[in-house]
Amino acid sequence: MTPARHLGLETLTLEQDDRTLTASFVDPPHHYMTGRLLADLDRLTAAVDDDGSVGAVILTGGPGSFITHFDVEELLAGADRVGRSVPEVATRAGVRAAQALARVPGGDRVAGALPAEGLETMRRFADVVLRIQRSGAVYLAAIGGPCGGGGLELVLSFDVRVAADTDVVLGLPEFLIGLTTSVGGQRLAQLLGPARAMEMMLEGRLLDPAEALERGLLNQVVPGEDLLRTVRGLAERYARRNRDTVAAQKRIFSEYALFPPAQALARESAASLATITSGATREALRRFVTTAQADDGASPFLTDIDPWVDGTATS
Repeated sequence: MTPARHLGLETLTLEQDDRTLTASFVDPPHHYMTGRLLADLDRLTAAVDDDGSVGAVILTGGPGSFITHFDVEELLAGADRVGRSVPEVATRAGVRAAQALARVPGGDRVAGALPAEGLETMRRFADVVLRIQRSGAVYLAAIGGPCGGGGLELVLSFDVRVAADTDVVLGLPEFLIGLTTSVGGQRLAQLLGPARAMEMMLEGRLLDPAEALERGLLNQVVPGEDLLRTVRGLAERYARRNRDTVAAQKRIFSEYALFPPAQALARESAASLATITSGATREALRRFVTTAQADDGASPFLTDIDPWVDGTATS
């Protein structure tokens, strides 16, 4: 399996430092999301899942840029090729077919040849988001420019979102041109609540970083010159977390809450038991008890937590 950092991608430049992989998106002049970017993200996220050397992934852009929104011209071209209105029940079946085809040898070529090419684009977009939400790697967005529409929908699936305090606006203007969200609506409702999420869609306006932070769309806002340094510092720490544990906690947050309470609690408990018995976790527990815990049983989390926060206690 090719290490993720060695992938040759069309729209993303990759660089790995220790356990942090940085993917820089630069596609001038407008830095739109396109089918080409989604194909690259599809390959990248799949490779990260198979690459244990990656503990964190940073997605960023060039100076003053990020992912502006989806390329509307590309969307229109796809709609014109279909040429008529298609009921949701039919498109839902088509997306399922594209997902199924993509999972068999040669299926990608068949899916890409379907009359509605948008099926393949949506399949890729959904697969990318689902992979990120289940990944053992921590995904962080360093947002240094406009981030709207499909760009914001993508990073809503990330674990951490940090934006520069200038040159950044964030929003979902889909309703303004008659679209719904593609993959980010459910996550938006989780973050804001259904009423605030619907209000944001109805308004369609772009938010400045302070507003986005207040609403819960961002984790931090920092000066532009500190953006990458800040996110790399976070990634360096988070990349030391156990990948199996990270993936399990993501499932607890994003999937198990959708089950009835009894099933959700049973799944969360099962995830906890599974991580306790994993080799890396047992070694961390052993270090806690044998080398860090005081003779009287006092917790190092109270006496000296910093090595555990920065990951050096378990590395």
